[in-house]
Amino acid sequence: MNFAKVQSSFEAAVKQAGLLGTLFWWDLGNNRVDHERLVERADAAALDRSLLPPAIKPATGFRRAWRAAARRIGDDLLLREIADTPDQIVVGVVREQPDVLNLDLRYQVLARATFDKKADAITILEQHPILDGLGALFEHFSAVTTEDVRAMVLAFVRRSGLSIRHAGGVYFIPPALSETLRALGDLLPQIGQNTVWTLPVADLGDASVTLGALARDTLDAEITAVEAELAAFDARDVKTRDSTLQRRLKTFEELRGRTNLMAGALSFRADALHEKLVALEGEVQRRLFGDQPDLSRPLVAASDHGDEPVGPFDADVGF
Repeated sequence: MNFAKVQSSFEAAVKQAGLLGTLFWWDLGNNRVDHERLVERADAAALDRSLLPPAIKPATGFRRAWRAAARRIGDDLLLREIADTPDQIVVGVVREQPDVLNLDLRYQVLARATFDKKADAITILEQHPILDGLGALFEHFSAVTTEDVRAMVLAFVRRSGLSIRHAGGVYFIPPALSETLRALGDLLPQIGQNTVWTLPVADLGDASVTLGALARDTLDAEITAVEAELAAFDARDVKTRDSTLQRRLKTFEELRGRTNLMAGALSFRADALHEKLVALEGEVQRRLFGDQPDLSRPLVAASDHGDEPVGPFDADVGF
């Protein structure tokens, strides 16, 4: 039986018993699309623009380009960042030479390239084969690429889905997000060599109970992981940066939103999960603001699944 027949049988069951949710998984191939075209395609698919990755800034495109070039180097050569200032980025081709007598390493800069942040231009100061492809790489990474698309999909499922497998890959999406999932599924094949699979789950038998138990266990494990991380900060007696703690507050908001979403879709009580979240959030608030809580923001907020854009992706990526 092929997938289309399986999908048809599941859809028939949903018509009889109602929709409990949808299983969603995907495979991403080559992606490179201009941001304007991505927005046009998203609008045509009726996908909320806030879910899209942002346009790639030229400086970000250059960083991705030189890091991609760096991964292609072998032998004793390296490509390293020399400077990243408000005006320019400078990278250099470096030869690494071991100094056996002094048990040291010596470095010789063979060539350099600069990126002018105001002119968005690359200048090769000294010629070297490693730097020859920087222009083409910069052009490639100035658009939205596969890693940006992957970050977009993962941001959606992490805020709105439940991982069915321990290692991820297959996610349960509640009915409230069905239209968003449909739009995302329409968009992905239009912007690259991507395949999307969806399988509706009928509200039959103990499916809701089974998925509800899985949801509780998964969310509890995520909350416990954050709790352990905060405890580790104490154990190391390291002053945690405020920016790190602020990110934890955002994590709590996302966890609370997903908890509300899953509890509503799968009809389970989430009181214990919310109690843990409130306690942990209160601890983070105490670290940030001392004994006086920040009354400008509630400790318990309503669920919000998509009010802010996905952050820019600036990690090493392939070509």
